[in-house]
Amino acid sequence: MRTSSACFLLIGLMAACDTAPLAAQELDAHTRARVDSVFIRYDHTDTPGCAVLVRRDGRTAYARGFGMASLELGVAITPQAVMDIGSTSNQFTAAAIWLLAQDGRVSIDDEVQRYLPELPRLAAPVTLRHLLQHTSGWRDYVDLLALGGAQDEEVTTTSDAMAALQRQHAGNFAPGSWWTYSNTGFFLLSQVVERVSGTTMRAFLRERIFAPLGMTHTDLFDDHARVFRGKASSYGPGDDGWRVVTANWEQTGDGAVQTSVEDLAKWDANFDTPVVGGRTLIDSLQQPGQLVDGTPLNYASGLFIDRYRSVRRVSHSGVWAGYRAMSMRFPDQRMAVYLTCNAGDANTETLAESVADAVVGSTLGPSDAELLRDSLRTPARQVVAPLEGLWWDATVGRLLRVTLSDSVATLGSALGGRQRRLRQLPDGWFIQVPVTPLAPRYRLDGATGQLLMESPSGPGVRLTRVPEAGTLTVARLAEYAGHYTTAAIPGVWTVEARGDTLWLSQPRRAAVKLEPLFADGFEADGQPVLFVRDSRGRVNALSVTTRGLRDLRWTRSP
Repeated sequence: MRTSSACFLLIGLMAACDTAPLAAQELDAHTRARVDSVFIRYDHTDTPGCAVLVRRDGRTAYARGFGMASLELGVAITPQAVMDIGSTSNQFTAAAIWLLAQDGRVSIDDEVQRYLPELPRLAAPVTLRHLLQHTSGWRDYVDLLALGGAQDEEVTTTSDAMAALQRQHAGNFAPGSWWTYSNTGFFLLSQVVERVSGTTMRAFLRERIFAPLGMTHTDLFDDHARVFRGKASSYGPGDDGWRVVTANWEQTGDGAVQTSVEDLAKWDANFDTPVVGGRTLIDSLQQPGQLVDGTPLNYASGLFIDRYRSVRRVSHSGVWAGYRAMSMRFPDQRMAVYLTCNAGDANTETLAESVADAVVGSTLGPSDAELLRDSLRTPARQVVAPLEGLWWDATVGRLLRVTLSDSVATLGSALGGRQRRLRQLPDGWFIQVPVTPLAPRYRLDGATGQLLMESPSGPGVRLTRVPEAGTLTVARLAEYAGHYTTAAIPGVWTVEARGDTLWLSQPRRAAVKLEPLFADGFEADGQPVLFVRDSRGRVNALSVTTRGLRDLRWTRSP
């Protein structure tokens, strides 16, 4: 849910959990040891950690907890520990919609306003299918609320999210023309479920999915004050050790499922032998979408469909507060990995892949890195020299920097993060190493001078070279000062020049320094902010592009 940093703190007493034994572990001692080693950094009594469960051939073959469910109470994580699974919840929301479609109560290609008439219409109709496949173009409500000043720790409700969306009269892109992960899409789907079924999303999921599958430790977070029996606390790394991370956002659909890996194993079994929805539901959930121009997507309905080490993979991760989650299935290997973590630094994709390597690695194909190992070459300096510099794409707000030191070229975000070496493929494209399954490829377009970036996970983008910002004079900084507003988000943003520094103040947030990046482009706490000039060269607006918002503009007051 909501790829923001927030948390639900409701400490569960694990000693009170239902500790009914799992099926006997079936991994041999050597394989168990290899899986254990994947989580060695969390296998301590002074750190949060993860619960992991492996299913093979329709049975639980391994289940174990690593680390602590409560550092305060000294309670260890077990496979029964309940945690928030974030966006991994999407598949349950998608299942609810497809079940209503099977009931004949909705059509996937209906316009969303048929069920939610209070929503404004964008430039073109948005259907339930668009929402299911993240191609609706709707602005992300999480970003809208956050930019309006909502804090992670405070209570935000369904009404708050709907009010934010009702203020939107433009989208990020034409529906079906682009793919961008959208919390809004799945939040709206949950509202459709409630309107059509006449009950809450929590009650619908319990009646139609959780209860029939025996998922007795699974529920929905739609009330910040409710106690969830057996729930682990949520933690994030801090300067002086682990810190509690809290939040109280009550929206459902794009997340909010609270569950254990033991219960997720019961959901996994429904893919093998469907009890809920039959084979029709399972096939519907796993049918990849496409854009209106025919571009295929690796996203279906609440699930990514791609390949790992040359074999088919069905997966979805989740990030919310200090919670991290992953469901990763390998249908042809009859194997699945489920992870729930309460450590905010856990990379569940890497962890799950490492578990898969340990358990069924001999049946998988070569990795992407192994496939490319003999074809990658170190490019000559004169080949990579034209790439050196700063590259900006206003469409998705991506700012990359290519650095050349001696003959080594590295590429990474100019807003922070790891710079990784570039290698060249035989077809002339560049790729970063170490190679990952969804690694983008880069190439300089000689005709336009733009840097092309192609990714297996979505449409390509074109980045334009921008000169690095020089020293800005006091007079230059004063050009940006003023008050800025937008109808899309309540509140006033204020830009002030204090000496030789520019500062941005937003509602209910501390002022942040605007660091110059390129001409009219600045960084505010890791977020690019672009100032816009009118035909006479005067600054008249500022523009923000995030993962969930595209070129949202605040107009400068006269």
